[in-house]
Order: sequence, then structure tokens, then C-alpha cells
Amino acid sequence: MKTPLFLLLFIVSIAAFCQDEEVLTAPRALFKTTPQSFLVNTLKVGVEVFNESWTKSYSLYLNGKLDGNNGALAYFYRGLGAEFQYRKYLNGFSVRKSRRDKEFIHGVYIAGYITGGAYFDKREFTTTYRDFNTGQITSTSYYVDDEILNVGTGFTVGYHRTFWKVLFFDAYLGGGVQLSEIERKLNPNTTREYYNSSHSGIASPGFQGIVPKFGIAVGVAL
Repeated sequence: MKTPLFLLLFIVSIAAFCQDEEVLTAPRALFKTTPQSFLVNTLKVGVEVFNESWTKSYSLYLNGKLDGNNGALAYFYRGLGAEFQYRKYLNGFSVRKSRRDKEFIHGVYIAGYITGGAYFDKREFTTTYRDFNTGQITSTSYYVDDEILNVGTGFTVGYHRTFWKVLFFDAYLGGGVQLSEIERKLNPNTTREYYNSSHSGIASPGFQGIVPKFGIAVGVAL
């Protein structure tokens, strides 16, 4: 009985040793998501594919947005969008060693991107006005039905690396410009002033102007 047990322990030891000495290599493709997108009620997922030398990559993200109606004036966006990104890794996306002789994969990159999407904002709300002279309160109902198309472009710089050999963390910072087209069906009570002031926040699909782009993406190898 001692000989089979010895052989079993020997085989297990060899397997464990081989696993520890397994060569770390950069993957050809990653599945990624952006956790900060959940803060604006958006699910964003995508794939990054590298070239043969891991010096360039192409990414395609898809996102779906579904806001909750959290108040009388809250937006209720629903829609889909996409983002295409091209990256140039300045020194490649390759294996390095830390001071503790641990291997990891990392790279610094500059990227350009284009985005586009179609969204809808349909809701009904009521505002009240009180005449302080007479004490009379007047209520007015509004119906908003917006169809929004947007496109954008810009650039980012970022740092991409592995942790624990299986998780890929991607931090980026940059900015760009977004243009939008809003088609609104106005009811008689909806004022032009309200129309002009809507969708003014930089997180709004209907925003027009310079927008920042920063955050993190988390991925795993495919």
C-alpha cells in the first residue's frame, strides 16, 4: 500500500509544480464590462480583440439603458447604444514581472472611439403653481414623448493589467464630443422653455457638447 500512495503523492506534486510554472501569456480576446455604467442605469458589455503581436486591439461594446421613474421631473430613458474603439498599445500588451518575481500582463495605450445610440423618454408629470395673492393652487399636467439619436467621438489614454492572472483591469481617462437630435411631441401645456432646457446633463443621451470619458473596465479572457 505504501508504494501506490507514494506514486500518487509524486504525481500530484508534479502536477502542482507544472501548474505553478505554467507560462503566462496574453489572451487573444477579452470579455469586458464597465461597473460605473450601473450608476446611470446602464448595462454595458463588450469584447476586445488583439492583433497577433498584441500591439493593437479593436473593441465593440453594446449597452442597454433603462431608467427608473424616480420623481415627477425624472427622466425615463430606454434605449440601446454601441461603441467601437481602436487601441494602440505603446509598448505592447505583454508579460512583465513584479519586484516579487510575480508575472502579470500589462500595457499602456491610446485609443480613439465612436459611439451612437437611439433612446426614448416617455413620461407624464404634473406641476403645481400657487398664487400668493389669492392663495389659489393651479395644477398643470405635461406629457413628454422624446425620441433621441446621438453620435460621439473622442479619445482616451489608459493602463491595462492583470490581477491574480485571471482578472483584467482597465483604467482610462479622456474625452470627446457628443451630438444629438431630439424629436419631441409637444402637448399644448408643454412650454418651449422646458423643451430647450431638457436633457442638459452630460450623462443624458440628448446632451450636446464636450463630454469627459473616464472609468474602469473589468474583463476575463475568452
